[in-house]
Amino acid sequence: MNFREIVDSIAEACNWKVDEAEGSICIEVPTGSGRTQMVLITDDVDVAEQPIVRYWSVIGPSSGIEFKRCLEENAKLAYGAFALQDDQLVLMDTQLVQDADPMEVGASIGNLAAYADRYERDLFGVDKF
Repeated sequence: MNFREIVDSIAEACNWKVDEAEGSICIEVPTGSGRTQMVLITDDVDVAEQPIVRYWSVIGPSSGIEFKRCLEENAKLAYGAFALQDDQLVLMDTQLVQDADPMEVGASIGNLAAYADRYERDLFGVDKF
């Protein structure tokens, strides 16, 4: 099973909406209380030229963010880490494609969505992403 097939099977089992835009897989994950969070997956390679995927979810604009707090929170996160992507504060995680296990892929997507939604709500008080 290739990586996209893994993502599609997880999304179907979890009733997540999957779309594709600008070379990214976009997954809309319900996070409770009527909220959702978009997780994007893009292809990349690591330093050894091995194929990887990047999971990322936008939290909000990076302006006005206390980056020291983000770094402190990184030490507590079980999945992903705070990063900057095109002037946006995001949570990002990576995975080797060759090691893609459906359970790990599903856990990465679901947990990244839950954490990003929590920080979006706590830092910005909105449900935009």
